[in-house]
Amino acid sequence: MKKEEIMDYLLRLSEAKLLLVNKLFKNTEAQSKTLEPEKMQEMEIIIQEKQEIMGKIDIVDKEFVEKYAMLKKLLGITSLQELEGEEVPALKELQKKIGEIVKIIEEVQKLDEGNTEKMKRNIAEAKNNFKAVKAGKKVTAGYKNQYIESHSFFIDKKK
Repeated sequence: MKKEEIMDYLLRLSEAKLLLVNKLFKNTEAQSKTLEPEKMQEMEIIIQEKQEIMGKIDIVDKEFVEKYAMLKKLLGITSLQELEGEEVPALKELQKKIGEIVKIIEEVQKLDEGNTEKMKRNIAEAKNNFKAVKAGKKVTAGYKNQYIESHSFFIDKKK
C-alpha cells in the first residue's frame, strides 16, 4: 500500500471511531438518566449497547494500530510528529480527528465517573432502606409473639 492510501484508510478508521465514540457518549448520557431504581431494565439495555459499541471501537482501534505501524515502517519514522515539518495534508486532518476522539472520550469518562458516584449513592440508600425494613420486621415480630399457653404448675386443690 502507498502512504496516501494508508493515510486515507487511517482517516476513515478515525471517522468511524469518532461516530462510535459519539454513540458511546450519547448512551452514557442516557445511562445517567436511568440510574433510578425503577429504570433498571432500561439501564441494562443501555449497558449492553455500550458494551457492543466498545467492542466495535476495539476492532477499529486494532485495525488503526496495524495500519499506523505499517505507515511508520513505510516512512521510516517512529512517530507521525516527525512529519510535521513536511507537507502532508491528511496528517493535519488525522490529528484533528484524533483530538476530537480524545476530547469525547474524556467527556465519556467524566460522565461515567458521575454515573458511578450516583450508583454508589443509590446502593447506599438501598442498604439503609433494607436495614430500616429489617429493623421494622424485628419490632413487629415482638408484638406478634403470642404467649404460649401453659398449665400452671402450682394448682391449689381443695382437700
